[in-house]
Amino acid sequence: MSKTGREMGFRDGAVSHSLSTIRHAHGQLHRLTGMRTSPTVLASQIELCDLLLIEISDIHRSLARDLEQMRRPSANGHSATNSTA
Repeated sequence: MSKTGREMGFRDGAVSHSLSTIRHAHGQLHRLTGMRTSPTVLASQIELCDLLLIEISDIHRSLARDLEQMRRPSANGHSATNSTA
């Protein structure tokens, strides 16, 4: 069973939102691949691929930010990964 972003420690819904957007774009892209190729269909596929790249980049930034915050020493001198929630 996969964990949600909150269970993994992500405080905001950015990752969940990005994953939802990726799922939606993937469905749209899948529908377009079954259509006859035209300039409009190709342009739509490119836009969806751009959206997927943006969302993946956003997830990467969010994970990197959360990891950095976890590694940063807290006020008591211990890293956040050593503290109990």
